[in-house]
Amino acid sequence: MTDSAKIEELLSKALNSQTARPLHRVLFNLADCYNQAAELSLGKLSTTGNADFAAPAIMCRSFSIELLLKFFIAARHPGASSKSDLDALGINLHGHPYSVLFDRIVDPLKESIAQTYSERSGTTTSAADFRDILISLGDKPFVDWRYVYESSGAKHLNIALLSVVVASLGLAAETEVKKVAAEAPAS
Repeated sequence: MTDSAKIEELLSKALNSQTARPLHRVLFNLADCYNQAAELSLGKLSTTGNADFAAPAIMCRSFSIELLLKFFIAARHPGASSKSDLDALGINLHGHPYSVLFDRIVDPLKESIAQTYSERSGTTTSAADFRDILISLGDKPFVDWRYVYESSGAKHLNIALLSVVVASLGLAAETEVKKVAAEAPAS
């Protein structure tokens, strides 16, 4: 089987699956995939020296952060398997600004995120401080970097900070995934 035939078969299997997964798990998994795509782009940047790989790396990492923030909103509703399930509960996942999404996360999870960031960065950080850090990244870098070709002039972003933020959110999300799974009724 050729690589393209194998990819086509895997895509078909995934798209035609009738197994509903909790939305928070889908968001977590997609965030991880986008972060891995960012790593691949950064690897190409490093090996080829082609700076054009920076924009896709930043866009994918930024979208990973957005998806992780949405994960934390959805994780409080593990029975939801679609956005419409959350809509019916009055839970809003819409939007790109990090600060708006962060504000929708329940306080205990905000504190967990800030604690994980504190551990990763070596800097004591409150939930309010973490929100400010998200804003310092541009608040909606996914949108900005998705359309980077429309910008005039150079764009800058603190790549190291972006990396620590996504790693912190990812680790805090991993902990929450385990917690939600442990609290789920046995089947």
